[in-house]
Formats: sequence, structure tokens, C-alpha cells
Amino acid sequence: MSRALSAAVAAALIVTVVLAANTALTGIRLGEFKLGPVLGTAADSNLVPAGAPLGQIGSDPDDPSDPWSAAAPPGGVIVQTPGPTAGPSATGTLRIPIPKNVPTGPRRVAIQAGHWKSDEAPDELRRLIPQTGAAWEGVTEVEINLDIAERVGVILNSKGIAVDILPTTIPVGYVADAFVALHADSDGVGENSGFKMAHAARRGPYEDALLNDIKDAYGAATGLDYDARHITSSMRGYYALTWSRFQHAVAPHTPAVILEMGYVSNDDDRALMLDRADLVAKSISDGIMKFLNDTPRSKIFGQDLAVPAFPSRPSRPSPTP
Repeated sequence: MSRALSAAVAAALIVTVVLAANTALTGIRLGEFKLGPVLGTAADSNLVPAGAPLGQIGSDPDDPSDPWSAAAPPGGVIVQTPGPTAGPSATGTLRIPIPKNVPTGPRRVAIQAGHWKSDEAPDELRRLIPQTGAAWEGVTEVEINLDIAERVGVILNSKGIAVDILPTTIPVGYVADAFVALHADSDGVGENSGFKMAHAARRGPYEDALLNDIKDAYGAATGLDYDARHITSSMRGYYALTWSRFQHAVAPHTPAVILEMGYVSNDDDRALMLDRADLVAKSISDGIMKFLNDTPRSKIFGQDLAVPAFPSRPSRPSPTP
């Protein structure tokens, strides 16, 4: 009897250990609530917590002489160093966990009205205070951006999409199914015409699709040429897309692009954005809807991101005695 009891106790202990280990790794669900996991990202010794420096460096696109240290986004980053067989120039990767606040319910899209409420920007964006963007013949870029952003919001809402119209300040680590920043440019002389788009590096794999869907719909509807020649490093390094430099930026998983809708300084471009704003808004909405229809949320937030690490910060010379 005692031998049988001992065997039963041992079996129970094994089951308990297995269940405990499984809960630590995957969590356990009780009704509508999920507990855990206890281990995982938070237990990884290579985790760099949100806002902490990654020991890596970049440059301001507007001022290459102004270096900045990369920082981890909300949720942190797992720094994965190169293995023993890696080449001498290998820099490793950064593994970015799936956000904990992935949207549920209707698809969610953010439309940022560029330069709107720039006077309310936080200290890390103080260089944007105050800016209203381009201006020409009494028309300011921010007026155009906000007007078209609101029109896009109405169209997307009518299709069952939850929409956030965002100002200059992006909520820290903002998460959505798509993010589009609306801007308009000026060349200062009124000669350039066309629209431009860009996305940043070290983000998710679906940004090319978002960019191309909007680009195709916008070009076809407006008749504007795509002005690839004047896409700048400032566009590719747009602060709202640069999670490694700014905390007030969209989460790395969120597909995000910037669209320069035309040139305020060009008479025809300006007339398009002012007098045919509904057409402009519909073309942007059509591009976004195509992206959402082709790209389910389960793909966007289906796995951690692995992105190339930044080059290491060069060591500074020791001060001369």
C-alpha cells in the first residue's frame, strides 16, 4: 500500500512540475483571464527594457553631425549578438517582441495630420515647436493636412474601420493595423510637382505593401506624378516612424508610411489638395483599404520582429592629460 502511495505521489509531483513549467512558458487560461507566462521575454538576460539605451548610434537626417543613441521601444528589445561563426563585420540582430496591446475588434488605422498641434510636442520633439509646415499664398500645410486627415477618417469610419486622427505627438509606442502621416511640401519657387512616399528601416515586413497600395491608388486618382527624385533622408527618418530614437513613435510592428500629398508651392498641386480634397481623401482611403483587405491582423502581429542591429557606437578618444 505504501509503495503504491509513493508511486502515486511521485506521479503527481511530475505532473505538477510539467504543468508549472508549461505555465511559466505559455501561461494558463482561467475562464476569460490568462495568467502568465512567468518566463519568456521578461526573463531573457539580453532584454533591454523600454527607453534604455541599446549601445548603438545613428545620425539625425537633418544634421548628420548630431549623433543620437538608440533606445528600446515599449516592450523592450532582445539583443542577439552574432554567433561564433559570424563574419567580422556582423552586428547581430534586435528581436522585438509582439506588442502586448495588439488591437482587438475592428481594424484600427491612424492618420496623422502633419504639424497639427506642434506647440504641444514633448521635450524629445522640441525641435518641432512651433511648426506649421510649408506655406504659400496664405495657405498653410497644416490646414491641408488636417482637412484631408479628417476626410479620410470619415471615409474609413463608414467602412467599419476605427480611426485615430493624431497630431504631432504620437502616443508612446502607438499600435495599429496601419499608420499614415499626411504632409505637403514646398520647393520655395513653385516649380516642383508630384507626391512622395517613404517608410523607415528596421520595421515590419508589410510597409512596402502599405506604401505601394496607397501610391497606386493616389497616383491613379489624382493624376500626379510620383516624385521619387525628391524623397529625402528626413522622410525616411521621419520621427514618428523612428522607434529607436523617439519614444513618441509608432510601434515597430505597426505598418507606417509618410505621404507628401503634393507641393503647396505649386498652383496645380495646391488646387488639387484644396478644391478636390474629397478625391484626395478617397484615394488615400482606397489604398489603405486594399492594404487591410490583403493583410490580416494575424500576419502583422503574428511573430516577433528580427531587425538588423545598428553599428556599435565608436569609442571616444581619451581626453589629453
